[in-house]
Amino acid sequence: MSQSQDPKKPTRKPTKKEAIESLWKKNTLFWKLDENQMEMYKFVQNTDKKITVIGASRQVGKSFFLCTLAIEECLKNPNRLVKMIAPEVKMVKRILRPLMREILLDCPEDMVPEYKTADYIFKFKNGSEIQIAGTDNGHAESIRGTKAHLCIIDEAGFCSDLRYIVNSILIPTTTTTQGKIILSSTPPKSNDHDFVRFWQQCEMQGSFIKKTIYDNPRLTKKDIEQLAEAVGGKDSVEFRREYLCELITSEEDAVIPEFNSNAEEDIVQTCSRPPFYDAYTAMDIGFRDLTVVLYAYYDFKNAKIVIEDETVINGKRLLTDELARLIAEKEKKLWVHPTTSEVKAPYMRISDDNNLILLNDLQIKHNLTFLPIIKDSQEAMLNHMRMIIKKRSIVINPRCHTLIQHLKYAIWNRARTSYMRSSDSGHFDAIDSLKYLCRIINFSKNPYPANYELGGKDTYFSDQNIKNSKLDNDILKLFTIPRKSRLNK
Repeated sequence: MSQSQDPKKPTRKPTKKEAIESLWKKNTLFWKLDENQMEMYKFVQNTDKKITVIGASRQVGKSFFLCTLAIEECLKNPNRLVKMIAPEVKMVKRILRPLMREILLDCPEDMVPEYKTADYIFKFKNGSEIQIAGTDNGHAESIRGTKAHLCIIDEAGFCSDLRYIVNSILIPTTTTTQGKIILSSTPPKSNDHDFVRFWQQCEMQGSFIKKTIYDNPRLTKKDIEQLAEAVGGKDSVEFRREYLCELITSEEDAVIPEFNSNAEEDIVQTCSRPPFYDAYTAMDIGFRDLTVVLYAYYDFKNAKIVIEDETVINGKRLLTDELARLIAEKEKKLWVHPTTSEVKAPYMRISDDNNLILLNDLQIKHNLTFLPIIKDSQEAMLNHMRMIIKKRSIVINPRCHTLIQHLKYAIWNRARTSYMRSSDSGHFDAIDSLKYLCRIINFSKNPYPANYELGGKDTYFSDQNIKNSKLDNDILKLFTIPRKSRLNK
């Protein structure tokens, strides 16, 4: 056995330089990231969506993470093409290139990519490339055409023509490579920016991650306090937008300004259904937009409207039979009695009157009766709903993603005659569905029997106490066939 193979001889620990070189040789760079950046790294790696959005605070290290991701992609895979875009060419020179140099500082010499200044390209020895461009003055056109395996847009909230760049330049380059597109930025000043649309769309699809200043492990509480003070305090628009990554919508533009972050925290939650309630189904029909159906009940004791679930159908896929099937299945799933298996029919179903033929088909062919809403005043119905939200007289289950997103992001058009189009190809249609629901709730109807609780809480069947109800068990025994019965022979 040679000396190098002698098990009795202690193994020499590699030096830090040798360990770093070994990691580079393994094409592994995530060790350069802090715990916050690692969360972004894992999220991007695990998502199966074409587009991922990272809402990132200032000084959270997002650009360093993105550059590290781009280099690792090129090292791991020969002949890969990564496209990196920034709002301006001068940002490429001022921020991205210095970050790339910083990351490559300890890279082994035989692995360091060559930077071609004239073309803004980092060319690796294995044939992979990182192409960098700005969006100003049409520079993004320089990365059109060639196939891409990863596309990154840093500070996407400040890129001009973002939707055109993503849809017309980047997506076609990833069609055959199954490449991913990552948009990262702090929120833009205006929520009319295309980045906000991508943000909302990815948030609804589950391909969105937010990182605030509080996620930065390199900053102390005192550091954050000083940052907040420098921009006008923690309640200032600047701190909320730049460091908390909030999409700030002015109250003048917001359709539901009452549904702010505090209201969302109070309203969006799960709750136990009471033993007696009146159920409601509300629908807004869309053909070019979305059809949104909400399933709710009124909690009389707590004076709360509880939205339990939703059904959302893109207008192009709206078929009467399919709509009826989805509604019937959802009502059965939500409101079936656990013992009798009897489905509790809604006290009322309501819909807009945009298609009376569809409502008639639902009634005649599928036994689903929807009353058309009496549109006495759209503004009055909307204001009524806003007051309910303001008073926190409503609870929304977290699974109602579309409703929550529409309440958060709906804004008026410039003439304030209609809502702007939403990022899910709709028209914030869930708001109208909720508006109709709030309009027809019978707040004065008491669903509890007159002698409820006079003989104890278990006097009646209920979803909550069915397993503990003595009376329920006694009734069930009456219908249980004895083992020795002749019927069992």
